[in-house]
Amino acid sequence: MSKSTQPRISEPAAPPKRRRLDPDTQQLVERLRSARTANEMAVIVGLKPIKGRSGPKIAY
Repeated sequence: MSKSTQPRISEPAAPPKRRRLDPDTQQLVERLRSARTANEMAVIVGLKPIKGRSGPKIAY
């Protein structure tokens, strides 16, 4: 094979730089990460719990 017909190899993309979050946002993220159910997430962000005929629903 000649060089012109070989596939071009490109360098992998650099990972995106992580931004520093302010302490309040960081605390909110940690609380959301530790939530186990959709209703726990809803309470953290200030929404009403999700209810249905057969109990709480997962919708987030």
